[in-house]
Amino acid sequence: MTYVVAEPCLSTIDRACVEVCPVACFYEGGDQLIIHPAECVDCDACRPVCPVSAIFVESEVPAEWHSFIAKNAEFVKGTPNLVLAKTKTEVEEAHQDTFAVCREAVAATAAAPAAVAVEAKPEPAPAPAPAPAVDAPKVEAKPAAPPAVKKPEVPAPSKVEVKPAGPTELAPALYRRGLDLLREVVALQEAGRLTAEKVQEAEQMAKDLRAELTKAMGKENSVLADLEKKSITFRQGEELARALLRAIEGIEFEHAFRAGRQKLMEYVGGLVVLGVITAFIGWMTARIVLAKPLSLGLPLTPSVLMSAILDSETLPLFAAFSALGGILSLFCLGALIAVCRSGQALMGIWRAREQKRLGLRVTEAES
Repeated sequence: MTYVVAEPCLSTIDRACVEVCPVACFYEGGDQLIIHPAECVDCDACRPVCPVSAIFVESEVPAEWHSFIAKNAEFVKGTPNLVLAKTKTEVEEAHQDTFAVCREAVAATAAAPAAVAVEAKPEPAPAPAPAPAVDAPKVEAKPAAPPAVKKPEVPAPSKVEVKPAGPTELAPALYRRGLDLLREVVALQEAGRLTAEKVQEAEQMAKDLRAELTKAMGKENSVLADLEKKSITFRQGEELARALLRAIEGIEFEHAFRAGRQKLMEYVGGLVVLGVITAFIGWMTARIVLAKPLSLGLPLTPSVLMSAILDSETLPLFAAFSALGGILSLFCLGALIAVCRSGQALMGIWRAREQKRLGLRVTEAES
């Protein structure tokens, strides 16, 4: 009695049958498992464990699968190097595909080199023995003197100037000093006690930071992205330099603005005082002129006013107060011109500060 593996195995190759076979008679068949008929002991252990019922006794194979009887027999006879089927556990532990294992086993068997018969070639006839040589008189030859060998001149190694590499990160001490200075500048600015010396110190610190960055990058005006690619400390140094410049960039304008505003207020104050005095002088002049006509009850006609001005008692006072009023009016005009000029200068300082701030923002945006 012979067992045959039929068509259902083509889509499964479950290998549960290999696990229970006591004599290991299952072999890899390329697209299914094959039972070796000469090794099978007809124990019937494999048939009940097959999940797709692909194993039959040869006499019980369904009619539509009779071709598998011949396929099993021909595969065993036509394959000289059968590959023993792997168990289900072996395939799962190796994380292999059961179909791929079956195909590769048969492919490896087909690729095995066959024995090649080598045709024996007839041996060549032995060559005739050479005639005996006649001994010639030996002549001693003097060895020739070896030619003089000139030593090759080895050129002296050329000196290659190696430029020292720049620093790979910003000096921590320099960064800490700059950070402390920035905090001090901000505190002094908020308190309104920032001096010109401290402003110069902040400017010098910004120059020192950028000089260090120029030395490291080998060029000036590096953008923040390039600085960060080389070292994050270089980007921090550039940002610190910009913060210092932003903290002091409005100081000189602030001082100039305050001075211009103070001067403007002084001019305005002087103009107001002169205006009040001039108005008082005008009021006194009018009172001197109108005192006599009003006391006499005369109408204020031009002839009456002219007579009052030309009066011997009124004329000296009128002339003095009129001259004083004219001088004060000139001073008022000068003060008014000074106020206008101070206002224009103050507006120019404010515009220059805004333009510088805008330029700094544009530069940072481009970086």
